[in-house]
Amino acid sequence: MCNLEIDYSTVQSDRVLPFQISLDLTDSILNPAVGENQRFCYDVMAVGEDIPLYADLSHLVLGMCDEIPEAEIVNITVVINGVDQEVVFGEGGNVEMRTASKSDPPTGCTGLKFDFPLDKIYGMMRICFELTVPREVAGIDLCLFGGNTTAEGLEICGPTCEKQDAGCPVVGYQRSTVCVPVTVTPFARVGTPITSCCGEPVVTAGAVCPQNGGVCRFTIRQQICVAVPVEFGARAVAGTPSVECGEASNTNICTDCTPVDAAVNDPKTERRSTSRIIG
Repeated sequence: MCNLEIDYSTVQSDRVLPFQISLDLTDSILNPAVGENQRFCYDVMAVGEDIPLYADLSHLVLGMCDEIPEAEIVNITVVINGVDQEVVFGEGGNVEMRTASKSDPPTGCTGLKFDFPLDKIYGMMRICFELTVPREVAGIDLCLFGGNTTAEGLEICGPTCEKQDAGCPVVGYQRSTVCVPVTVTPFARVGTPITSCCGEPVVTAGAVCPQNGGVCRFTIRQQICVAVPVEFGARAVAGTPSVECGEASNTNICTDCTPVDAAVNDPKTERRSTSRIIG
């Protein structure tokens, strides 16, 4: 379990850095599909007042481990109060990786440093970046600095050094015959009768009508052909997964297995992404 939101305004000190930081799950992509980058978006919001106790933010350090190469960190954006900022990524830039051998000078913190000042009352900043190699998501340190004060000790969800397990993509196929009964029920609709007079009327004295109940009957036959369209398909629902445990060893027993990366790059392999709850 890791925190989606942390609040440094509640951390008491001689100077307080009154900022709330949250991971935006709407714009973030924590579980990317094949060929998609992993994306993290953080919102930094000031909740301070115009009193000496509160300090403006000078910069922050997101505690990513230095085993994540800079080459895997792409598409970095910073927006402050709705205005896009110019990002210079690399040593000496306003975004850079600080390692254990070269930590952030005023704080001693390590990770991805964002050197963008932020007002303690009205400041709002959004930070986004992507990783070309997905990582496991867990709690990482977030370090703030401003007013000659360092605020640290709170953790937020972020990328760790562990790479996401891509798994072994498998597609199952099954041939089946679908049968459906169809019942055809005939019907005949009788239209409005049309009466025509044939010749002149004959008037006869007396009741001389035939005694047949006043009903005439006849039969009409019509051959019909009925076309019944039927669409066949199927839906697949996954059941409860299980595992068959095989050999365990302290030596590599997977030498005859296909690497996951090779399986992912195989055009014959199909894969679908799934969602995962932070926890």
